[in-house]
Amino acid sequence: MGRGGITPDTFTRGADTTAGRFSIIRFGGPTTSRTSTVSVLTTVTRVAGNNPRRVSITIYNRGVNNVDIDYVSSVTAGTGIPLTGSSGVASSTIEDDGEAVINEIYGIATTATSSVFVVEVIRV
Repeated sequence: MGRGGITPDTFTRGADTTAGRFSIIRFGGPTTSRTSTVSVLTTVTRVAGNNPRRVSITIYNRGVNNVDIDYVSSVTAGTGIPLTGSSGVASSTIEDDGEAVINEIYGIATTATSSVFVVEVIRV
């Protein structure tokens, strides 16, 4: 931006950014993102906890093994939402999936431990 405005090296949040203004209008307030890496075992593993302030979540399978995810802890290999090895992605947003986006998410690797990268957007 011009003189006296926001520059690319300025850290801003909220109504001072395009994304911030969008979040305030769409979600009733600002949001923030949180990332984590989870090792999904061949036994049921919690990938993300319940979070009533979550507005979206995206899970990327970074491992070479397939992973299945579900909102219930009884997920078994081959029965959940499939995340193929090295490229599987699952995404859930409050607009598309309603309250399901806030639920806990569990995963299970089909043959060996697999790493997933989790990106959550949370209303603050």
